[in-house]
Amino acid sequence: MKNEYVIDANIIFSSLLSGKGLYKRIFDSNRFYTSDFALMEIQTYQNTILSKSKLTKHELKEFTIFIFSHLIVVPQFYIAQTNRDKAFELCKDIDEKDTIYVALSLELNTTLLTRDKPLFNGLKTVGFEKIIMFDQFIEQLK
Repeated sequence: MKNEYVIDANIIFSSLLSGKGLYKRIFDSNRFYTSDFALMEIQTYQNTILSKSKLTKHELKEFTIFIFSHLIVVPQFYIAQTNRDKAFELCKDIDEKDTIYVALSLELNTTLLTRDKPLFNGLKTVGFEKIIMFDQFIEQLK
């Protein structure tokens, strides 16, 4: 059985920018969920991804399909209002934009992976434990 995680847009960005085989192994061996909000964030930064990716245009297209074929995108309406409210309370003094990822983590009762240090530190400070920094996650795999 695969381990399940919620990931934020930062991890999707970093995977598309690097194109490393490490991401292929990670996405093959785990189940990842993200909010449909991540798609809007990716759309906002598409030019950055296109200009800064270490992959050729063709490789980026193939890698993008690979990543998204291993990613379950969950619409926001799936998340119960109680979990949205709880997530908002947890995130309101950190970064409200991350509320939806925390809410999805609560809804699925699974760990949130992030590269966002202020989010990680802020959530830990308010007692949210189901969060791991992505670099720490990678270290655990080794």
